[in-house]
Amino acid sequence: MLAKMTPSTVRAARAALLGMMVTLMATILVFVAAGPARRVPQASAPILPQRADADLQAFSFTQSKGGLVDWKIQARQAQLFEADAKAVLNDVHVTLMGTDGVTMTVAGDEGTINTTSKDFVISRRSGNLALILNGGFTIYTPWIRWDNQALRIWTDEPVRITGPRLEVTGEGMDAFLASREMRVRHNVRVGIY
Repeated sequence: MLAKMTPSTVRAARAALLGMMVTLMATILVFVAAGPARRVPQASAPILPQRADADLQAFSFTQSKGGLVDWKIQARQAQLFEADAKAVLNDVHVTLMGTDGVTMTVAGDEGTINTTSKDFVISRRSGNLALILNGGFTIYTPWIRWDNQALRIWTDEPVRITGPRLEVTGEGMDAFLASREMRVRHNVRVGIY
C-alpha cells in the first residue's frame, strides 16, 4: 500500500520532478542550438551513375523508310543503356536527308538518342553548333533536338541563320524537314544584304 506522504516527501518529489524537467529542457535546447552538425547523420547510400550495358567505338545509327535513308548519326564513342532505351554519344555527326534532296549536317561534342522513339539531342560543350544545309544556309545554336515523329528539329536557345544575302536572329526555332518550313519563335531580327 501507499504510504501517507508527508510534506517533506512531497517537496522532495516536486524537486526531483522539477530537476528532471529542467535537465530534459536543457538537453533539448543544446540539440536545437547545436544544429545539424552535432546531430547523428542519416544513413544514406550514394547514388552511383548507372553502368552502361555496352561501350562502343565508331557508333552508327541509321533511320530509313521505304529503302531511303532519312537520317544517320555517327559517333566516335557511345554508351548504350538498354533499360532506358538510350545511347549517350561523344563526338557526334548527324546527316538528315529530305526526299527532295535537301540535306542538313551537324557535328557536336555530345548527344543522346532514344533508341525506341529515335529522338535525339546534339550539343556543344561551348559555343554553337553549325547546322549546314546544302542550299547555302547555316543555322547556329548551342543545341538541337530532333523529334522523329514530327520530323522536326527544334531548340529553345538563341539562333542565328545565315544564307545568301540574309541573316536572321532570334530565340527558339522549329524546322520541319518534310515541308521545308522554318520558324524562329521570338525576338526575330532579319538582315538582308
